[in-house]
Amino acid sequence: MTDAPDPPPPQAPPPQAAAALASAPGAASARVVPLASGRAIEIAEEGAEERIQIRAAAGQLLVSIRLTDEGPVLSLAGASLEIAAAKTLSLSCETLRIQAAQDAAVEVGGSLHERVRGSVVREAGRSARTTAREVKVEASPGGVEIRANDDVDIVGERVRLNSEDPPMPLSWEEFRARQALAGGAAPPSALTGGQGAAPGEPDDRGPSAD
Repeated sequence: MTDAPDPPPPQAPPPQAAAALASAPGAASARVVPLASGRAIEIAEEGAEERIQIRAAAGQLLVSIRLTDEGPVLSLAGASLEIAAAKTLSLSCETLRIQAAQDAAVEVGGSLHERVRGSVVREAGRSARTTAREVKVEASPGGVEIRANDDVDIVGERVRLNSEDPPMPLSWEEFRARQALAGGAAPPSALTGGQGAAPGEPDDRGPSAD
């Protein structure tokens, strides 16, 4: 029965990684664990701070974990990073910054609710578009201001300005009844006598026949 061969001794880190580790702060007290892939793990202490780093074979820093008095600090660097959570992913911080050099996409399968206690400023270098089955814009107690250097187009089946909700009243009696229920002001006396046409309807009364 032959004895099992002894495991190979640990290899020294590649020259690029060794140079990066040697130039790092506190590298004199750092312990380096080489990996078979050529990457290396560095464990070091700097005063009251401990540091664990993983470097590529060429010496680039991939993962850094610093244990400080204020808590752990995690840094990741790579061509692609993926985070997946089966149920909930929560982010909580004092300041959140997200920067994308090119495109960004957010896809939500359910509803999206945003609550901002301060002001909201959105700037688009080109065009901005909002598409929904129904759109409502409300300002309370302030106002709504729309400015454009070119034309402003409003296209709809009916464009109503300070008008009654549909269906429109067919007579002044119906209009007055709605105003009374809503607590609104009464129409002018010239129209309350039933002499005018119904709101939104032309007065089609022609000259009386002889």
